[in-house]
Order: sequence, then structure tokens, then C-alpha cells
Amino acid sequence: MNAILLQQHLRSATGTTVSTQTVRNRLHSVGLYARRPMVCVRLTSRQRRDRREWTTEHVKWRRNEWSNVLFSNESRFSVHPDNRCIFIRRERGSRNNTAFVLVYGGISIDGRTYLYIIQDGLLTARRYRDEILRPIVVPYAAAIGDDFILMDDNCRPHRANLVEDFLFEEGIVRMEWPACSPVDPIEHVWDALGRRVAGRQPLQNSPRTGKSSSGRVEQNTSTRE
Repeated sequence: MNAILLQQHLRSATGTTVSTQTVRNRLHSVGLYARRPMVCVRLTSRQRRDRREWTTEHVKWRRNEWSNVLFSNESRFSVHPDNRCIFIRRERGSRNNTAFVLVYGGISIDGRTYLYIIQDGLLTARRYRDEILRPIVVPYAAAIGDDFILMDDNCRPHRANLVEDFLFEEGIVRMEWPACSPVDPIEHVWDALGRRVAGRQPLQNSPRTGKSSSGRVEQNTSTRE
């Protein structure tokens, strides 16, 4: 809610008229300031070069090669989302201090994993190995076969030594993904799901879903469709 709306609410509720600057001054006096959404940083020359090299390496891949890749990632959904087109009032140090749910999922050309809800805190390397890689990714890799490739991003839990060791022991090949890479295909899924969450609209023509005690949301009992 901006200063103009606060001014209007005050006038309608009490009949008192004050300037918008007075409203801003009072908000500032209690530590609430207008903030703009964060802006992405510009790519460096090295990041642009890495993008070109990755694209050159994969530009001739065909469907049969891409079908071996599982694009996976985590995403955070706010319980009270906003459209990032408005200012908000908050105290200093309270940035991103909102209720949210963290989920994991993966997609490939011929299938998908179930949606896993990461409960009780943030994702660590050990949790990534024990809750995601071992019960979700390893069976999915077995279903695809020896040519399976895992695509996950470069966040710290994904690149920890214990995760690298686990993937090596399981014989799982990981696709190199340059820093600040183009949008991972699964981000389109997160975008669609985020819009549904924001609008509180049920998915159309989808199977009945249910949440198990392990934190998963299942739509199909099979690993691949």
C-alpha cells in the first residue's frame, strides 16, 4: 500500500486530510521505506563466453539425446505473493521474511518426477542427497538407462563434495551448466505453478492429488509417464 492509498484511507476513516509527504515521513519515522524489486546483474564477458560454448556444444543435439536429460530444480512459492509492481512497507532487515513453501521437481521429454515438498528448513547438501537424489533421481535414472544425464543448477547444496561423491558412486552423469545460464526449462513449470498458486485456482483436467507423510505430492505412482 503506497502513501496515496494510506492518505485516502485516513481521510475516509477519520475525515482528516494530510499530505502524502506527511504519510511518508511518519512511515520513515518507524523504519518503513518504499523498496523496488531487485534487478538482475549484468553478465560478465566470461559468463557470455561460457554461454556461447555451452550452446555450441549442444546445438546439434536431437530429441533422443535430450530425452535422456532430467531438468531439475527447487522453487520457492510465497503464501502471500505479490506482482512486484507495487511498493511495500517493511522494517529494515526484514527483506524476504515471508511465509513460503520450498518444493523440488524434475522434468524430461518423456516424463516427470513427483513434486516433493522440502519441509522443516532450508535445503542442505545432506538433505539434497538423502531426500532428493537417493529416493527420486536414482530411480528415475534407472528408468531412463545408462545414458541418463542430470541437470541441476550451481547452488551450493548441489555442488557439495558429498553430493559429487554420491553421484560418482551411482554412476550418474551431470550436465555442466554455466553460471547465470539461460532459463532452465523447468522454470516454465514453476512459472505456471506460481501463477496458479497466486490465483488460488485448481489445476484443470489433472488427476486427484494427495500429500503423503514423506512430503511428496503425487500425481502418478510411476516414475515416468
